[in-house]
Amino acid sequence: MNNVGGSEGKKMSKRLKTVLFAALLVGAGFFFGTICRQIGHAYELILAPSGELLTLLLWFLLAVGAVAVSAGLVTALVRPVWVGFIAFALSGLAMLLGWQVAIVSGILVVVYLLAACAYVEGVVKELSERIRFSMRAIRAGQRILLMALALVACGSLYMGYAAHIEQEGFSLPEVYTEVFMEQLEKQIEARVPAEEREEAVSEFREGFQRIVDEFVEQEVKPYEWLIPLVVAAGLFMPLVTIIGLLTWVPTAILSLVFRLLTVLGVTKVVSEIQEIEKLVID
Repeated sequence: MNNVGGSEGKKMSKRLKTVLFAALLVGAGFFFGTICRQIGHAYELILAPSGELLTLLLWFLLAVGAVAVSAGLVTALVRPVWVGFIAFALSGLAMLLGWQVAIVSGILVVVYLLAACAYVEGVVKELSERIRFSMRAIRAGQRILLMALALVACGSLYMGYAAHIEQEGFSLPEVYTEVFMEQLEKQIEARVPAEEREEAVSEFREGFQRIVDEFVEQEVKPYEWLIPLVVAAGLFMPLVTIIGLLTWVPTAILSLVFRLLTVLGVTKVVSEIQEIEKLVID
């Protein structure tokens, strides 16, 4: 009876640990979704970089790291594998709720789930073929998952910028026009007498703004629907590059977490003896 009770208690403990790891992944997915919502409203920061853009980038990297670490925990520890798939599906749903429920966001979350499935299958297969547990399998499989997260973030930017242009139309950021105006105003002030400068500068500003408005209306407006796509596509490779340079961070954190879980008794190292069949000369 004691053995039966102990076995049941062990199963219950394992289920609770599985739920905890899955909850961490779901929470990370929701957190990443909230960051995607912020990125969707950050098109002005992308076009005119400032300190706020750096802050948003740091939050994005933190969200990516949270998903990568929790995904590594679920992939390496949660068994059977189909339970891990359910955990990723719930994280995708949480991501959608933290972001916004729409057709494009739904498609992007599906891309994330497909990448997650490929990540899980690749890591599980690699771990099963190894004699000893290694972080190398988890690190190697993370690239496709991280690229999918970068794609989701760029898709969020596209959605937000496209909605803005559809409602208000495209306009050049004031910071760009101001730079040109300031440079040309200096030349005008150097050539025009002091008593005529104010009027000359005022006329110049009106004329310059009219030229910019005409250019946007005639040359840019017919293709303004492409601008969000170009901006989002242009952001993808820089994000992938930055994430690629920092992939060692979630791997290092995971390594420490695995050791801590072993020390705390949450996990343990199990050695198995397997029979190997070979064909040899008799």
